[in-house]
Amino acid sequence: MTKLAQWLGIPRYRADERYMLALQAFSQRDLESAQAAIAEALELLPGHAEYHAVQGFFAQEDKSLERAAACYARAAQLHPYEMLANYGRGMLAYRNREWSVAADHFINALAAQPQRPETLYFLAMTQHRLGKNDEALRWMSAAADRFASSADRRERHCHSWLREFAKLASESQHGHE
Repeated sequence: MTKLAQWLGIPRYRADERYMLALQAFSQRDLESAQAAIAEALELLPGHAEYHAVQGFFAQEDKSLERAAACYARAAQLHPYEMLANYGRGMLAYRNREWSVAADHFINALAAQPQRPETLYFLAMTQHRLGKNDEALRWMSAAADRFASSADRRERHCHSWLREFAKLASESQHGHE
């Protein structure tokens, strides 16, 4: 590619076009086309962490968990606080019952995008699995608030867990007295 084309940002523009096509295909439930378009975007702009993270997400949706993990790792290598890469790595660790590893990844995802209720929810769940129900209560409360502010029906699910965490935290406090 000529230096002029690079200077004008043409590869970036074309990569972004492919990225948008990938997202559009995914929204239409065409995973194969989404994967092809994100691969094209990465050919044009291989150092873009977000593209690697999205490729990982698509691989995870396709149940290609090893590929997803590799894509997320590459994205995190390029940008340690890439939100989707950390969230995806957290979900993979959660799936494997690696609670403390999952919590670490969710914390990094939260640092990148503190307003995401899904991250707060899974951070609460990892704290619960680690037996830290006071922490789980705090994170789940924040998740419920964020879901409520977007009128998301998942808020009710959070409230079920809040009751459970409050009960467990209370039992834990009474057991230590």
